[in-house]
Amino acid sequence: MKIVIFGLTNGYRRDGGHRVRWRALIQALAIRGHRMVAVERAGPDDPTPWSIPGGEVLSYRDWDAVAVQAAAQADDAGVALVVAHGPDARAAADLVRNSRAVRRALYDPEAPVSLAALEAGEAVAHLPTDGQGGFDLGGFDMVLASCGGPALERYRAKAGAEAVMPLYPWIVPEAHKAGDFRREYLGDLCCIVAGPDGIREGLDRFFIDPAQRLTRRRFVLAGADLPDGVPKASNILTFPDLDPAQHLDVLASANLALTLARDDERRIGWCPSERLFIAAACGSAIVADQWEGLETFFEPGREILVAAQTDDVTTAMMLPRNHLTDLGRRARKRVLAEHSAECRVQELRGILDLKGGGDD
Repeated sequence: MKIVIFGLTNGYRRDGGHRVRWRALIQALAIRGHRMVAVERAGPDDPTPWSIPGGEVLSYRDWDAVAVQAAAQADDAGVALVVAHGPDARAAADLVRNSRAVRRALYDPEAPVSLAALEAGEAVAHLPTDGQGGFDLGGFDMVLASCGGPALERYRAKAGAEAVMPLYPWIVPEAHKAGDFRREYLGDLCCIVAGPDGIREGLDRFFIDPAQRLTRRRFVLAGADLPDGVPKASNILTFPDLDPAQHLDVLASANLALTLARDDERRIGWCPSERLFIAAACGSAIVADQWEGLETFFEPGREILVAAQTDDVTTAMMLPRNHLTDLGRRARKRVLAEHSAECRVQELRGILDLKGGGDD
């Protein structure tokens, strides 16, 4: 079966690993006998060459220049899937929805953002509009969302989608593995953030407050666009605008990794972030802030630690090193078994009823 996937990006430094994850999934589909076409927007940097076994990479810099060719590819597809990501997300979604593909699907990797906007009566840039200020996902045979649980029905009803299924983030074992210990990143607790939005309360309670209590412990905060107002203290080290490739080294250099859900993710629940899965894939001992559904992905106390208040973090930091090592080992085993690109390929094939060579 021919499958065309829109919404990849290449060369964007802050794509959050989007490119790596989707390339792995596409390669796995190709290995199973599907004829894959990836429609990928080239970024400002030199593109990283890649190829698909038996397939094609359609790379472009200007959507208007590629739209006609992309539409022809979609019309000839058994499945046309648009990933609602990047500057051309809305145009690509309209193209897929209006195509003659046998099955037309949309994946929303920012489902918490979308649902929050839907419930507030607002539009978001990455989804097609209904022409009246909201957005409408009618016309797709299937909508895949990065959240699950009770939120899915609310998403379906408010977005006008015919069918909605969860497709959670995933890791790529070859790319997401333990980094190298580096003394400059040495820490008792590290936290990697994807941006300043929606994490202020969690950062204060689970990172800054412990740092102010445990002044002899070392706290490391890294990521792009760190929030304002982080105290300048001798035991808090910040690495703003750190290359994502170095995040694995930060994780490898800390005893414990704090993962924070954004406010919208926590309110909706059942929204595991790629940061959580990547930390687990690296074998890090993790303490996560509490949100509904977390226990479905990792067993609290055995594979992960869960914090509801500041004391939970400071207590976790006092645990013996071998106990933390065991937690990290179990979390890695769980994420590799249930949340790898290979796992998501199996789920996607089942959701879309894909047929082709190769066994799952």
